[in-house]
Amino acid sequence: MNIELQDITNILPFYNINSDVLDYKFFINGFDEETSEMKFIVKVELADGRALVIKFIRQELNPHNIIEEQSRFSEHLRSRGILTPTRYKSGDIYCIAYPFHGFTLDVTIEDYFGAEIKVIDNDLAHKIGQLMGKNHCIAENDNLHINNKTLFNIVGYNEVIGYDDFLRFGHDGLIENNIFNQICSIYEKKLNRLKEAWDSLPKYATQGDYSTNNLTYIGDGLGLFDYNNAGDETLISDMILEGLLTAYENDLADGLTDADRRGLFKSFVNGYINHRTLSEKEKSVFDDIYAISNGLWFTKIRYNDNSLEKLIKHKEHKKISELAQKIYQDINTNFAY
Repeated sequence: MNIELQDITNILPFYNINSDVLDYKFFINGFDEETSEMKFIVKVELADGRALVIKFIRQELNPHNIIEEQSRFSEHLRSRGILTPTRYKSGDIYCIAYPFHGFTLDVTIEDYFGAEIKVIDNDLAHKIGQLMGKNHCIAENDNLHINNKTLFNIVGYNEVIGYDDFLRFGHDGLIENNIFNQICSIYEKKLNRLKEAWDSLPKYATQGDYSTNNLTYIGDGLGLFDYNNAGDETLISDMILEGLLTAYENDLADGLTDADRRGLFKSFVNGYINHRTLSEKEKSVFDDIYAISNGLWFTKIRYNDNSLEKLIKHKEHKKISELAQKIYQDINTNFAY
């Protein structure tokens, strides 16, 4: 099951686009036979010179109403000077329903914005922080909200903290008991302290994924696209977790090594606070968020070649002990920004 040229030509008139299609190619071509979820993202070249991105979506986590809200949020940021693709309207809405082989797909169209960025350096990290600071200011000043969760809630669901896996390894007896209990105690103490303060912190709409594959250069400016993870988030949590993601999970420019990643995070933070001043309440929780997220960062616990999971698999007991000590040190370390 796949999107064909006829599907594309069927969609375009709904958005008052009357140019012929010269070519198209898929960025994402996904159909899950088990769940019947679908995600087709297509770049379309038109005879009038325009390049568009058409998204055909059927996903439980991205329902029609959320896609519409995310589109409106994107357009609001664009109207306030943020470099982000123009979204096309069909009448008064951005997201339309399209019948497809007995299913209904949610469809949006936006301008193609350019190739994604491949590597990161300190200048780019600073610019990404600036961009997030600008976007957070707009959302806060204009009271913008989306009825959706993000991936970066330090006190709730997030995809970047490896604490649950760390617990599993410890309960299986794979980490020395004393250091394991100390790390857990510190983590829980800091997390509970954050939970007590959480409801008093600013929470507004955010794009939800500032990774380099959602960024492109527009002249000297930095453009942002792809709002499928956009939702409401506590701003300080979004800033720190996405800042760490920026610094630690992107490919490095020539001349940089893993030893430079902490500096990349600092560049990101400096860029952010140049555009959005942290409140006193946000400053008071900064160190706790940083310590538990940096200490138990997900690729440190799993995935990386030298992660806890890989060391356990290869029974490298000395290195397991050394990494546990490093986690203990990191979870006790504040960040001087």
